[in-house]
Formats: sequence, structure tokens, C-alpha cells
Amino acid sequence: MFQNNGIPRERVQVLARRLSEATGLLFRVGSECQSPAGNSLEGEIPGPQIPLEIQVEDGTIELLYSPGSVEAGPLTTRLLQALAREIYDGLTGSLDQDVPFESWTWEKLLNKALVEQWDQGTFAAKAAACRLTGLSLGYPVLVHCSAWTPEVVEVLENLFPQAPVRWVLKPDLFLYVPLERSEGLVEHRVYGNSLIEQIHALLADELGVLATVFVGQVIETDLWAGFLDVKKLVELHRRFFAGKLGLAAWNVGLASLFQETRTIVGQEYIQGVLGHLSEELLETLRTFLEKDMSVADSARALFIHRNTLTYRLDRITELTGHNPRRLTGAVHLFMALWLSNHTK
Repeated sequence: MFQNNGIPRERVQVLARRLSEATGLLFRVGSECQSPAGNSLEGEIPGPQIPLEIQVEDGTIELLYSPGSVEAGPLTTRLLQALAREIYDGLTGSLDQDVPFESWTWEKLLNKALVEQWDQGTFAAKAAACRLTGLSLGYPVLVHCSAWTPEVVEVLENLFPQAPVRWVLKPDLFLYVPLERSEGLVEHRVYGNSLIEQIHALLADELGVLATVFVGQVIETDLWAGFLDVKKLVELHRRFFAGKLGLAAWNVGLASLFQETRTIVGQEYIQGVLGHLSEELLETLRTFLEKDMSVADSARALFIHRNTLTYRLDRITELTGHNPRRLTGAVHLFMALWLSNHTK
């Protein structure tokens, strides 16, 4: 246990708490770890521990802290020491008072994670250190509003009164919508799909605000991972599903394969595969694939003779180099058609 030159332990504890609040790092006094929420956590600080000595008028204070993603060099040490001295000076004379500090919430932790670009492991460690609770099985939901108004929060609070997280990112709002454990995967996804239409309609009717709604996979404690997943859905929606009310993670389909593909590469692929086909041949190909490559069903849907369809399929093979009647050829042609239909 550290000996802090007779400085009252309570004052040292408050200093550690204030440093944690100001920096987001975890500071320990002796056997106690002071989290940003001011909780006393027994045991070791997760990760490497760096000693920090602070010279004050009353003597020397020694703390331990976990640097996290911060580079713990000489400059960082001097900055922390200066900040600690400033905080300590403000505590002088307040030993007998209840020194207030701002407690951490899920929203504040999410905001800090966004600013500092934490990974999932860092977020989980910070959340555990802060002892944040209240999450159960649920959906991460991102609501993107065409125009921001504070009433958006109020309307969605009334719709989801049990939601433990409502994080404002104007013009967006991130929600954590709880689910019933008794329901199965199919019921969860039906409910998730309904959230898109429900939130869109409610904001449009109540506030005249057009919203695009993104629903991630069901999670329980990985709140930061859920937020990152719905942010990916925003990009996929912009590239492949523009004009739709929103997007759920399980409805992404082939779009996930092209998530990292540059738009120009996709356009080149479409042009290379389908560029020589006329509108008539494109429609024939589209119908043939939609009818599971059935010649009879496709001919009926197109109101043409089987021989005419056979001729067109041969022509498609000749112009594209891919035979739509064979699986490998059909896959290439289907992928190009899908990209063509979903890329603006």
C-alpha cells in the first residue's frame, strides 16, 4: 500500500476520482481503483500500471493508473502531474465536504469512445470499471433524422420508455431497445423489421421529420460493437438501398460482400459483364434468374416461345461469356444484375 506522507487518505481518494473523471483513465490509490464513476473497485487495474508521483505542498502523492490507448511518455506524465496539482489545490479546505463529481452514464461513455475511437475491448474494460448496468437482450438502433429537433428524443422516449440508452448525435439518435428473452430469432427479426416502419411513421406523423432507421443484430452487453455495426449499415444503405425507410442487419444480403469495394470497381464489374446486353436481353436474363432458371416458367412470364427464349439465352452467353443455364455463369450474371439494381 502506498504511503502518501501523511496526506489524508480521503483527499487522495477524491483526487484519484477527479483525475479519472477528467481523463477517462483509471487511477488507483493503494488497493483501491477509482473509476470515472467514483466507484471503489477492489483488485488490480486492467492492463499495465504506471506510477504517477505528484508533488504538492503537503508532500508527495503516489498513484497508479492504466494508460489505455494513451502513450505514457514524459509529456503525458508532466501533463497528468500538472492536472493533478490543479485538482488537489482545489480540494484544499474541502476535506469535510462532500466533493461532487459527475458520474458516468452509457451515453457519456459512448461519446468518449467515439471521440477517442476505442476498440471493443477498451470499451468493455471502461464499462466494467464504471460498473454501468441496465442492459439486457436488445437491439441497437440508429435513427437518422432529416432535420433535428429536441422533440425527437421525447417522442422516442414515450415509444420506448424502458430503453436504457438514448444517445443524441444530432441529427442522429442511438437507442438500445430491450427485447423479451422468451421470443425466438424469427420473432425478434419480425419485431426488428417493424421498428423501421414504426419509428419512421411516428416521427413523420408527430413531428413531420423524415427518418431513416437502422437496426443491428441482437446484442446484450456489447453496446459499442452494436453501435459500430449500425454505423456500417448507414454506409450500406447509402450505397445500395437508397430510398428505403431503413435497413436491418439481417436484410443486408449481398451488400455485405461489396461493403469494402469501391463504387468505381463495382461499376466496372457491371459494365464488364452486362455492358453489351440490350434492354430486351437484360429483362430476359432478369426474368430467367428470378424463375430459378426454368425455361418453361420464364417463357410464360415473358410471353414468348421457348425457342425464342433459348435463342436469347444463347445470345447472352455469346455477349457476356457466361452461360446463364450453368451455375457458375448464373452466379456471375446474378451478381452483376444485383449490383446494377442496387448501385446508384
